[in-house]
Amino acid sequence: MAAFDVVVLGGGTAGVHVATEVAGGGKAVALVEAGLIGGESAYLACLPSNSLLLSATRGEPWEDAVARRAEVTGGLDDSAAAQRLSRAGVQVIRGTGRITAPGTVEVTRTPGAPAPAGGTASRATTLTYSDLVIATGCEPVAPPIEGLSDIPAWTTAQSLSSRDLPRRLIVLGGGPAGCELTQVYASFGSQVTLVEAEPRLLPGEPAFAGEILAVALRRAGAEIRLGSRATKAERTADGLTLALEDGTRIDAARLLLASGRRPRLGGLGLDVLGLEVTPGMALPTTTRCEVAGTGGQGVRVWAAGDVTGTTHTHASHYQADVVAANILGRHREADYSAIPRCVFTTPSVFAVGAIPGGAQETTGAGDGAGDGNGPDADHGPDADHGPGNGGRTRRMLRIARAPSAEAASEKGTEGAAEAAPVAQGGAGPRLVTARARLGDTARGYLGQDDLGRLELYADAGTGVLAGAVAVGPDAASWMSEVTLAIRAKIPVAVLADVVHAFPTYGEALQTALRELAGTGGSPARADQQEKGTGTLSELDIETPEDDAIEQHQEVIADEAVASPRREVPFDVNEADAAEQERAVGFDDDDYR
Repeated sequence: MAAFDVVVLGGGTAGVHVATEVAGGGKAVALVEAGLIGGESAYLACLPSNSLLLSATRGEPWEDAVARRAEVTGGLDDSAAAQRLSRAGVQVIRGTGRITAPGTVEVTRTPGAPAPAGGTASRATTLTYSDLVIATGCEPVAPPIEGLSDIPAWTTAQSLSSRDLPRRLIVLGGGPAGCELTQVYASFGSQVTLVEAEPRLLPGEPAFAGEILAVALRRAGAEIRLGSRATKAERTADGLTLALEDGTRIDAARLLLASGRRPRLGGLGLDVLGLEVTPGMALPTTTRCEVAGTGGQGVRVWAAGDVTGTTHTHASHYQADVVAANILGRHREADYSAIPRCVFTTPSVFAVGAIPGGAQETTGAGDGAGDGNGPDADHGPDADHGPGNGGRTRRMLRIARAPSAEAASEKGTEGAAEAAPVAQGGAGPRLVTARARLGDTARGYLGQDDLGRLELYADAGTGVLAGAVAVGPDAASWMSEVTLAIRAKIPVAVLADVVHAFPTYGEALQTALRELAGTGGSPARADQQEKGTGTLSELDIETPEDDAIEQHQEVIADEAVASPRREVPFDVNEADAAEQERAVGFDDDDYR
């Protein structure tokens, strides 16, 4: 038996961070993990997915993209991560743990794994603890499709660790992982069909986000099938055929399952702690990230990461901070009002906080099981690849415009922002919405980006920003201020007075914020919005409102301005005299 202050079950993002922090605080810590130290995000999800997406935007060949992915993930070698934990004072035990009594965990070590200090040579080792942290992550869920077990199907993790590029691929699930992987393989030449049972992609976000992303994926070469669930799969000589409930049949070499995940809680012995957790259910936690219903047993039980229903790596890291602080005696509570949700496609999607018709993200039951044909619950992708086809012509990622935006602009009814904020009803706070297009910023003009839009949602009762969704180039980088504004509960009136650099996409935020605060919309601007146009400079570039007056002033010829000659108060070289005697001012062609 080995005694520890803290035992951490799970060595992913949350588990590693908790273990490192509490060990640094002087606690004796053991971390139990049978898989990769560092978790799927680093090796089989977020990092490899983003690596391939970036390679696609750079136009790299598939072979080079795979080589770069291997560098990013360290060749799936977690020895360096394990060594860092050891140097931090954490005892790493390779194996699986099961709670046998409050305060006791029995660990079955993987074959060949060394015994922990104070343990025995037996593969089964008993650990005691005062604080237990459950951070075992999540796992893919197979959808109930007839014949699924008989066909070549992959998880996203398998796809992101394979060197193969399939000639034809079906991606099942139109959530973040499904959309990212669809763009990856379509960009490198695969014939990709994305199937989503809901009527739009990213069903959990406002409709415009999924609409714009669907256009971008189609322009990358993917086929999108919406509103019909998969019902049957059959193996064929060339791979498989997937049947949808509307009668559609799709042929492919491989099926990629990006259709759902659930907390990994099986076999942990949670019933010993008085917890009844059904498959797909997340651990209920308090705002301190303590597992609800486990008090009064002489020990404390905490949870962080995907097991709590938060399915984002950055949220797992945040919860780990909260858990570590509380274990070390520094009271801290989690606030889930501003947890970002991102899709790193081109264009990317960024969402945070509350949205109309929905609720802001909180910890709770993460479904993930469902019917398997909805969006994937976890951002981190789960697949494998069929026959390589690196010689095919690759489709480059391009910017596109959403159908709704195209129609509106053709009618000349949509300007830089909606003329009036829209109040949303439903449960929770009454939200007021303001919209802006990235194409109406100078940055959008410079980049020739014809796709991009954002919506901001303010609480009508308090005047505080409650949520936001943006679609556009690298949206997460210029929307971070919104996350801060929501978390800090900064009034919209204050945000509307923030100065954004020119030319940046942040000017779209400024437009929407002024709309929410009621400070935007002069008669001239209202007229421009009616016509669907923005203010233009002499160079025909749309510019911020404050610059418009100066840039539209009549240009007066130099000879019409009486400018007395000035005596130069020092000796000059004759060759420089003419230049140094000129009146100070801007040249005619300096439009700034």
